[in-house]
Amino acid sequence: MNFYTEDRLLQLKPKFTPEKQKSTVLQKHKSSDCSSEEMDDEHLCTKEAAKKSVKYYLQNSTLHGLKYIAEEKITLPERIFFGFSFIGVVILSGFFISKIYVKWSASPIIISTSARQTLASDVPFPAVTICNLNQASKSKVQGIPNSFYRQNLNYSLLMSLCGQNQLGESFNVRGTWSNFKTILKAVAQPCDEMLLYCSFGAKQENCSVIFNSALTDDGLCCTFNALDPIFMQRNFSDEDRISPKFSNHFVPMDWTPESGYNRDLPKNYYPRVSGGTGSRLGLTVVLNSSASEYYCTKSKSIGFKILVHNPAELPRVTNYGFLVTAGREARIPIEPIYEDAVPAIRSIRKEKRRCLFSDEGDLTYYRTYSRRNCEIECEAKILIDKCDCVLYYLPRINGSARICGPNDNPCTNEVQTQIESSDEKVTCANCWPACFELSYKVRVTSTTISYEQFLTADEWPPELFGSATNFTEISIVNFYYLSNILRSTTKSEMFGFTEFLSNTGGLLGLFMGFSIFSVIEIVYYVTVRPYCASRTMQLSRRRRLRNMKWMRAIRSKVRPERYDGSSRFWAKDGKQKKFFNIEIIEIT
Repeated sequence: MNFYTEDRLLQLKPKFTPEKQKSTVLQKHKSSDCSSEEMDDEHLCTKEAAKKSVKYYLQNSTLHGLKYIAEEKITLPERIFFGFSFIGVVILSGFFISKIYVKWSASPIIISTSARQTLASDVPFPAVTICNLNQASKSKVQGIPNSFYRQNLNYSLLMSLCGQNQLGESFNVRGTWSNFKTILKAVAQPCDEMLLYCSFGAKQENCSVIFNSALTDDGLCCTFNALDPIFMQRNFSDEDRISPKFSNHFVPMDWTPESGYNRDLPKNYYPRVSGGTGSRLGLTVVLNSSASEYYCTKSKSIGFKILVHNPAELPRVTNYGFLVTAGREARIPIEPIYEDAVPAIRSIRKEKRRCLFSDEGDLTYYRTYSRRNCEIECEAKILIDKCDCVLYYLPRINGSARICGPNDNPCTNEVQTQIESSDEKVTCANCWPACFELSYKVRVTSTTISYEQFLTADEWPPELFGSATNFTEISIVNFYYLSNILRSTTKSEMFGFTEFLSNTGGLLGLFMGFSIFSVIEIVYYVTVRPYCASRTMQLSRRRRLRNMKWMRAIRSKVRPERYDGSSRFWAKDGKQKKFFNIEIIEIT
């Protein structure tokens, strides 16, 4: 035991003299490595240590030009030159990056031709709404008494339908939707009288089955292939139907431009898709104008007003329909135009992309958002607010709102003029286009129907064009596709975050040699390196304390594992000190 402690003491004593320790500390202060033991806590955050860290970063940074600023072998003017050059490069790159950011934020959307092929069978055949220019049959109107018309509700509503207010007459009776529905069905020409013949996809169809009565701004009309009201309106009830639903083998299905059809479709459904191209596989109708029954109309012609539109939209026939006069055969080729959007543009603000997805359009009456449906709802709300009534064909947002009568014509005409002229006081500017839209472009060509009896290749029913047929009241209209492939456009990001990042990185790399690793270097010198230095000093301090503990244990003539590190353990044991006859060196 004694030999062991004495030999061990002789081996360790030279290494822990105060002079040797001081020299070692001074020598280690010259190093700037993170793993060195040159600093203690009070020297870690000094100005001198910060200057050394900045200098070390400049000498080892991957950014171009910074190493010349910390280079000691060049003169001070040269360092200043490189410093100002670096600042100028930073300003110049920031200028170009700001230009890219302005372009990114100002025009984030680009509309381009879709690379994906869209077939005509993927979208429904357009809805076709046909209105007789005559809004009320003369023979049916004669049954309505016009005496004391100021107190007669039916006559007042009839004048509202015809848009008349003769001689400034005053109508004191106010009507509701149920009253107007009754008079409308009583005086309008029904679809089974207007439609004499129908065929679709080279197959003759029952006109009463494929056409439904629809209320438009041109009165009661007949619509083919429109979305069923249960899928078009939010709070639908059978009272909203103009005529009872006709029982047939066609099943109504939901469809939207964004979601399309359901996956599982029955054999016979509507809205129907195209059967093919050409007039033979399109929709063909023969119409009867009944010119002798004309009572009131919005034009000076005899014939029909037709609109080809999206199946999920309410038709606005008065302003956007085209005319087909009686006694003529018309061909109407149709070109579908489909607009879609990539999901990535959802992250762009609505004010920037200027279009709405179906779940973003908050409509009260309609389930499917489109710009046209939004404008119709907006017009109804403005009329209720300005005129305290709603026109008969607009959505009944407020169930208790009355139907506008002839007395309200000045107010309703003024409001509609302001809306259509984009007046800032009365506007529907918040009705943005939908991100997914389906529209149809049409062209009309027509020729006069011949009265001569000669052989034709058309397979018309014999009774349709007989000797008793008045050809001056008949119109033949063909609707068809020209191609099975439709034109499709896509809204996508013109400048996404990836493009912005790549352009910014290209500029920074060109001017300064900047990269993602440059950011990692800055993070390292600000966080990791100071932490590493502090951690290393703590470990060094612990090693010194363990060495001191070992030295004290040897001088106390005990083994280190039995010594508890207390200075009182050996200071009070004078016999052990005299036994070794050694001068105790205090190490602090």
